[in-house]
Amino acid sequence: MNLNELLKRYESSKQYQATDQQELLTLAKKLYISNEISFHHYKGLAKEINTIEENAISTP
Repeated sequence: MNLNELLKRYESSKQYQATDQQELLTLAKKLYISNEISFHHYKGLAKEINTIEENAISTP
């Protein structure tokens, strides 16, 4: 699973777009706990989500 798939899954389950990184991290964690994604995928998603958030904060 990549970040785009996670975003689509979030939007389809919540009926709105994620507003911050915590919402996406929570969904990724739930998917990992329910064995829908591997630890490797969870770790990669968490890294991607944190990288995007850092870039958004540092860009004026």
